[in-house]
Parts: sequence; C-alpha cells; structure tokens
Amino acid sequence: MKNFFKILIIAILLLILIYVSNITTIPRNIILFEGEKLNLMTVFGIKLTQKENNDIKQVSTSVGNNLINTSKNIGHANLEVSLFNTITVKELTVDVIPKTKVVPIGKTIGLKLYTKGVLVVGMSEVTGENADEQPYLDTGIEEGDTILSINEKEISSTEDLIKTVNESKGKNLKIEYSSKGEIKVANIKPSKSSKGEYKLGLWVRDAAAGVGTITFYEPSTKSFAALGHGIQDIDTGNLITISSGEIVTASIVDITKGKKGVPR
Repeated sequence: MKNFFKILIIAILLLILIYVSNITTIPRNIILFEGEKLNLMTVFGIKLTQKENNDIKQVSTSVGNNLINTSKNIGHANLEVSLFNTITVKELTVDVIPKTKVVPIGKTIGLKLYTKGVLVVGMSEVTGENADEQPYLDTGIEEGDTILSINEKEISSTEDLIKTVNESKGKNLKIEYSSKGEIKVANIKPSKSSKGEYKLGLWVRDAAAGVGTITFYEPSTKSFAALGHGIQDIDTGNLITISSGEIVTASIVDITKGKKGVPR
C-alpha cells in the first residue's frame, strides 16, 4: 500500500510538471505573417480561446494541438490559455503583419549623421581688441553638453549658432542645453573678437560621419536596415544624440584591428 501511494504521488507530481512545463513554453506574444499558421502543441485539457473585439476574426482550436489560423486577416488578437476551459492560466497576443519581401545586401555604406542641437566639443578664449575673454565661465556649460536653443530659437546646426550669436551684438543670451540627460538653462554674454565677430568661446559640432553595413532593403517601402552601434564623439567620448542622417557611398581603404571595449 505504501508503495502504491509513493507511485501515486510521483505520478501526480510528474503530471503537474508536464502541465506547468507545457504552459510555460507557450509564448505571451506571437508575430505572424499574413496567412501563416502557427501550431502550439499542448497536452490534453489546455485550450486557447479568443477574446472578443479582435481584429483577427478566425481562430480555431483543437484538443492537443491548438491551431491559430490567421487566414488573410491582418491585425491583433487576444487569446486566453485555459485549463479544462475552467481556469485561465495565461494570456497571449497574436499580431499578424503583412507579408513582405526583403533583399539581402551586406555591403558597406557611409553614414553622415546630424546631432540634435550642436555638441560642445571644446572651449577656448576669445581674443578681443583689448584682452582675452571667456564668456562661458560660470555658465555651467561643459564639454559634451548639447546646445538646443538660444533665446528660445531652436539651434540645429553650427551655422544657426554662429548667425544667432552674431546677431546678438553682444547682448545677453538665454541658452537651453542638455547636460548628462538633464535640460538646463544658462545666460551668457558673447564677446567681441578682434575681427569684429561675436563669439561664445565654445567649439561645437553638428555632424558625425562613419561607416556601417546595410543589412537588407525593402523595395515596396524603400526602407532599409543597417548594422550599427552607439556613436561616440571623437573629442568628448560621449554618445551622440542623433536627429537625422543620410547615406553616402563609401569604400574600404584600410582596416584597423579592433580592441576589446573600444568600438570601431
């Protein structure tokens, strides 16, 4: 009798393990192409039922082999995984996207990237008619910060910055800038250089260039994907916040072996 109970307990635990393992293997999110079918192998008693108000109208289920038949529907469906149609043990979503074809490329491309605002990459004194001045002192602006606007006018390029500062004629400017993810405001009075130009004493950059590998091209939308990673500014070492960019032709003329922790 004792052996019987031991065997019974082991059998029950094994059965529980089978059900738990099967439920665990069912994903919470499923993405299918239009017309694609997905078979979810389940044990007896585990069923899929579709909730109401879904974009996908056709979902059929069968004992032991739950079949999600998406037909030609594109959209989103919510389903419940239940045990013996009584206890809901999991919820999952099915997203059906249009079929698409892509063209694999794998070729090197050049990238020209434009920053959001202008990146401060250095500081220097402004050589004036009588003395050298440092207008940026005590403003809180540091290398690696990004100037976003001046007097509430968006700054998107180095040319914008130069023009705005020159038009100030030396009057105090309100600068909004980003520093380590935090938006700050500073007031700065430009200095007049020996050449009659007004300057802040800040070296800035609004673009970066590099190379990447274009992975694939999608003809119908003319979109593409390229392999890449975060881009660090060569002077500050900080990651650049990108606003826009463009692809240019490129060719490999030299290869430098990479080092651990130093992306190239």
